Amino acid sequence: MPVQAGRHAATGRTIAALAPAANPARLTDPAKVEKWLGRNCKDVAGRACSAQEKADVLTWLNTLQP
Repeated sequence: MPVQAGRHAATGRTIAALAPAANPARLTDPAKVEKWLGRNCKDVAGRACSAQEKADVLTWLNTLQP
């Protein structure tokens, strides 16, 4: 869940919540957001996401509440 902390499957490292409502520090650096979206779009969709798809993901994350 994007509103809860998790653990990396391979390293076991803690990953902070992704949703801004649960972790206000998330999604504040545009360069990090672009890097994250670029990497994850390729992993999940197998291609680069369009600007609209990126906006949809960010909008959805901003609606989540812990």
